[in-house]
Amino acid sequence: MKTPRVRANVIALSLSLLFALSPLSAQPVDPHAAAIAQARAGDHAGALAALERLAAERPGDRAIVFDQIVVLGWAGRDGEALSKAATVDLSGAPAWLLEAIGHSARKLKYFDHAEAAWRRAMARAPERVDSRIGLAHTLADRGDHAAAAMLLDDALSGSAPGAVAPDAEARARLLDARASLAESTGDWIAALAFHQRALAAQPQRRDSLRGVIRSADRLGAPRLASDLAAELEGSHPDLLSDAQTVALADHAAALNVRWGRVEERIESGDARFGWLDRALLHSEPVATRLAEATGAGLAVDASAFDEPDRRRLADRIVALELRRRPQDAIALYESMQAAQLPVPAYALASVADSLVETRQPERALPLYQAALEASPDDFDASLGLFYALVEAERLDEATAHVDALAQRTPKWLSGDRANRDAVAARTSQALARLYADRLDEAERRTGELRDELPYNAQVREAFASVALARGRPRLADEEFRRALAVDSRSAGLRAQRVEPLLDVHAFAEAEAQWRDAAGLRADDHRVRRAGELWAVHNLRELEMMGSFGRSSGGAPTGTNDWRLDARLYSQPLAYRWRVFGQTSRSRADFDDGAASWHREGVGAEYRARDLRLTAALTDGSADRLGVEAGGEWQIDDRWSVAAFGSSVSSNSPLQAWKAGIRASEVALSARHAVSESRAFAAGLTQFGFTDGNDRLGGWASWFERWVSTPRWRFESTASLGASENSLDGAPYFNPGSDLTASVELAAEWLSWRRYERSFRHRLAATLGSYDQQDFGSGSIAGLAYEHVWDIDRLLYLRYGIGRSLRPYDGERTGRTSAFFMLNGRF
Repeated sequence: MKTPRVRANVIALSLSLLFALSPLSAQPVDPHAAAIAQARAGDHAGALAALERLAAERPGDRAIVFDQIVVLGWAGRDGEALSKAATVDLSGAPAWLLEAIGHSARKLKYFDHAEAAWRRAMARAPERVDSRIGLAHTLADRGDHAAAAMLLDDALSGSAPGAVAPDAEARARLLDARASLAESTGDWIAALAFHQRALAAQPQRRDSLRGVIRSADRLGAPRLASDLAAELEGSHPDLLSDAQTVALADHAAALNVRWGRVEERIESGDARFGWLDRALLHSEPVATRLAEATGAGLAVDASAFDEPDRRRLADRIVALELRRRPQDAIALYESMQAAQLPVPAYALASVADSLVETRQPERALPLYQAALEASPDDFDASLGLFYALVEAERLDEATAHVDALAQRTPKWLSGDRANRDAVAARTSQALARLYADRLDEAERRTGELRDELPYNAQVREAFASVALARGRPRLADEEFRRALAVDSRSAGLRAQRVEPLLDVHAFAEAEAQWRDAAGLRADDHRVRRAGELWAVHNLRELEMMGSFGRSSGGAPTGTNDWRLDARLYSQPLAYRWRVFGQTSRSRADFDDGAASWHREGVGAEYRARDLRLTAALTDGSADRLGVEAGGEWQIDDRWSVAAFGSSVSSNSPLQAWKAGIRASEVALSARHAVSESRAFAAGLTQFGFTDGNDRLGGWASWFERWVSTPRWRFESTASLGASENSLDGAPYFNPGSDLTASVELAAEWLSWRRYERSFRHRLAATLGSYDQQDFGSGSIAGLAYEHVWDIDRLLYLRYGIGRSLRPYDGERTGRTSAFFMLNGRF
């Protein structure tokens, strides 16, 4: 409770204050000063109205006009400010007025007018830093950054004419201006340094603190900038706006995506996804919000997702594709489409990459094209478009596209450094020929690149791929290993070795390479393909061949005949072994009755590098146990030899079986493969019949592929065969000697292909001559039409029909036939 004395004092003080503030004691207020105060408070319109009234009352008062010019500039009415300035005599005008005119002229980009105003202000008051800063910004606006920097540097050093050494505040302002110049030229390192110097002059300067945060962000350290902003929040509340804080977090997430792209390429295993997972975590809330909106099945209000939201979603698409989650990337893109949210070009390219990854190249093509329309120099999108065209089987377009890409991509960067994009484009040029089955040109191009860039792993890999396609697995594996010597951490190169190693029967090494590759990068498409090849190799295998025919005249095949051969292999045992069961069955009708025959067997196959050996026990018709064995040695990529022997041959004529005669068989052959398009082969065969007849035969062939395009192949096989028999008058076709010469001309047309699946038509015509001892010679002619199916990696099917004409014992006979071949894995 207050005492009486205290209460009295309070009353007295209150009365005194009331008296002091009463109208009786009020001093007159200057309306000019009141108008200026009103303008400083932000009421520009009210201030201008007041100044207009004063100007009418006091014509010729330049001070009022000067203030009108300034306030018009504050109000953003710069054109009116300059017009007003043109109506007044500026001689002797104060520096602050000239600075206001300079500001308005600069905002309107009247740079000459602005520069003149700033220079007059500097001449009027050399000590003011505002004029120098304004002039420096104007010079920078005109592109003269060097002059602007020199102007500020002179002021900072105190060497400018008429200037004085700046105090701490002036120095901080000059340094901030210097930082702003550096920012305008993209020199963020210099900008950061100037902002830090400004803070050294005034440690609590908020503009400089924001400049440090902004510079760190633009220098690629948005996480550091965000952490710094959070640290300063306690001592400098509201230093950044909410929008600026969110933008920093978005920049950090975008940088995580960029770092994630690099990390994904150079690291292995899940460790390469660390940065990408951080980026995905940042965009998870907006993605969830979009999923909820689109999942409801109702129209989505696109305005509910602002520009930062859309940017986060686009960055998320990129991160999902890099994270090897292509289905999720596609789903997010489709959700954005459903919500009518625009998707930027860089994200469209990632969606296209995801579509190619999920084998939807046709959908990817327009997205790549849209991305390239927005960014024609996007090399990765151009390369992606090439592969999408390849996988869509638009091979001529793909070739033309990649040729143009290579043409416009320079081979060299500054100095003598090879441009990696140019290497990729030129390598893809060669691969375009490989995919288009133009293997000669593919080999020439990759060979030239290998000679030019012998230590480039990408080039070595391309050359190896061509070598493999040309039937040279050993050369291919050697090139893959040389590429690995350059890029030892490449999962793709390890995976690429699996196919040639399987071809040469190096099964344990093939598995090791695949497992190493899968440990490094299981989601690489080359690793997945290698895994599929290894899985198929480890399945059971069924080989089956069948033929059916109807003949006229005295053909040794009979009037109606058929034959079926089948062999079923087990899964591989201890890498090198497989057991198998086999059967052969045959039947034919002859003038003197029908003949049939069958033979079954069980055996084992052994494979070592470059070597294949088989052996089997057989039994069946003739009630005689038989033994057969064979072997093939692949000496190198060009030469191979094979041998086969059977104590009871399945290749004996049915007429002989009908007469109770069987035969043993021994065969030798050699093959020289120049490439997949040219091969020569020869062989000898000897049959020992149980009736005492010995048949010795020999043959030679030349295969040549003359034309090879994405759709068409044209090839020929020239053959020469001869035989002689030691016995006359056998109850089966048994000429003393004969000679067959023929040429088969075949055209193949690819009807369609979809990755491993394809369908081809084949039409073959045969012309030749057959000469038989005691019967002279006659012509051979034949025509056949076939379908060739690659159903997938597990099933191959080929079948066809044909008609042939040829002589036997001087009598011309015709045969209509059908056949099928099947190879399946299960």
